Amino acid sequence: MKSFTFSLFTYRITPHMFPCKEVSLGCGIKGLFYRRIHSHNICRPGINGGVVLNNRYASPETHSILQSSGLQHWFKNWQQLRKNKLTASTFASAIGFWRKRRVQLWLEKIGAIEPFSGNLATCWSNIKEEEALERYKLITGNTVLFPEFQVYSAKTNPGDDWLAASPDGVVDGLVYGLSSRGVLEIKCPFFNGDMSKASPWSRIPLYCIPQAQGLMEIVDRDWMDFYVWTPKGSSLFRLYRDAEYWDALKLALSDFWWQHVHPARECISKSPVVLDPLIDLRSLKPLPRHELCSYIVYDSKRIVDESRLLMREINGILQSS
Repeated sequence: MKSFTFSLFTYRITPHMFPCKEVSLGCGIKGLFYRRIHSHNICRPGINGGVVLNNRYASPETHSILQSSGLQHWFKNWQQLRKNKLTASTFASAIGFWRKRRVQLWLEKIGAIEPFSGNLATCWSNIKEEEALERYKLITGNTVLFPEFQVYSAKTNPGDDWLAASPDGVVDGLVYGLSSRGVLEIKCPFFNGDMSKASPWSRIPLYCIPQAQGLMEIVDRDWMDFYVWTPKGSSLFRLYRDAEYWDALKLALSDFWWQHVHPARECISKSPVVLDPLIDLRSLKPLPRHELCSYIVYDSKRIVDESRLLMREINGILQSS
């Protein structure tokens, strides 16, 4: 009987008669039944050859069905490039939108635990994003280009090459004869696997704003089409780049990187062994939230309020705004 892992739990594929939950991810993978089991007393190789005993953050060494090629993103296979960068998708975690994730991200970036490699929600997004993209192009008529992994420009922002982003696409066009440069972000919400609850968002969640503003800054685009796809319909939002928001966000991100990640890495490189960074490097462990987190959350609400819902459809029928 095989097991696979996502989040902080192990899911074991079980015969149908056991208490379990069924998930259908598409791509020919249907009728997958799983049961969650907690993992304890996890031992794994530690930093520089030591041993980490940490059942809160380390992942059990199990075969993961979620790593199969059919469940990976159709073009963004950039895990190694992301490893030593702080990417836009992690910006909300880095400043403390979710308290536990900030420390977990720190442990990932210093090499104490394996980087997040996906769960059922990200697998759903990976296999549905291409379908969502085709729907977006049909609705908007836009041509979408697919850039490589983007590192913050070293020419205009020296010393900031630790920041990066992996956009879903970029959109170039002309408006009244003037160049219009946008970036595309596609979301395919999972709804905990219950597609009876699948409905396109009518408002952008606050936690998406750090990623959205980070993408526009790093890719150097003026606006974003934020497209939400579900099996029942979709919604399209327009966001605009906000320099003041980015200034505050970048300050919080810089503190996370230069006050916590970078010095911890230096300590690890100079130490023969680090048994447990939560203890041995506790002076460098970040607090659950950055001091600017509350302000950024509040300012994220302003960005959401200023965004425009361009279109929302359910079962192919346009909804009134």
